[in-house]
Amino acid sequence: MSSTTIVNKMSINSIIHPEPQHHIPTWTTPFWPRLRDSLIEDPELFNHLHLECGICLNDMSIFRHDHTFSPDEGLTPKQKMMSHRACILPCGHMFGHKCLYTMIDEVVKETEEGRVPILSCPSCRVVFSPHRDCPHPPSGKFMPTTMEGVYKIPPTFSESGVLSHSCGQCIAIETISAVASLVPMFTPPLEMSERETLLTYGTADNSLWWSINHEENTKRYDEVVREIPMGDALQRICDEINKRLRQNAKKRWYSEGFSEIEFKVKLQREKRPRMEYMEAVDVLGNEQASDDLALMLD
Repeated sequence: MSSTTIVNKMSINSIIHPEPQHHIPTWTTPFWPRLRDSLIEDPELFNHLHLECGICLNDMSIFRHDHTFSPDEGLTPKQKMMSHRACILPCGHMFGHKCLYTMIDEVVKETEEGRVPILSCPSCRVVFSPHRDCPHPPSGKFMPTTMEGVYKIPPTFSESGVLSHSCGQCIAIETISAVASLVPMFTPPLEMSERETLLTYGTADNSLWWSINHEENTKRYDEVVREIPMGDALQRICDEINKRLRQNAKKRWYSEGFSEIEFKVKLQREKRPRMEYMEAVDVLGNEQASDDLALMLD
């Protein structure tokens, strides 16, 4: 009769002499569908990635602590602040963020005024622009660094994914503007001075934020007086909006990687002196200068 040997994995001997780990080969293929499926099968693969940019053939960074920035001459200030972080295009091919930005910028500059730039993948030539309702070119999505992020990337074009009707920034501004238009209807009446207004804020789950003033003017309301409660009815509308945003983010490609927005309404005040006051000061100053000149002539 055979006996079964039980190995105590927590024994002193097992700790001092651990069993050899299975060797995981380095992953070098910069194509998202294959990389995604392999990460889902074994998340440990995150620690064994060596991805080259298909444009410059240099390494792409994945994690925040790996990102480097180049002070090379000839680059614009914006380019100098860009890392070579891996970006995924809607077709699934991956390129460094700085190379992708430079390529898109060149295409935009070469496009005739009034026309929308047509962009295509440098590897497979699949066209991934323009958005239907805005002129901003899509620039892909940063490769995620967690399994939660992996599941948030929409399927590629060949997997039934589609390009969104607008870029992420335009979607955010449109959405926050829609909520801002409802604020006067759903919040209690407020007594506000001429230098006060209500601003509606939207903060995306990727930390980007925008603010919308429903009043059409050019004043800057820098001072926050207080936050205004949105109320249950308006909050329910915002919850439904976020539900739809999460659904859309699973299928649609847009550059800003967010799937929901936190809304807030704030009463804010203009801190700078009013134009009427500044004009009055100018008038008084001119009158004083005229009086001084008259005294000198006398």
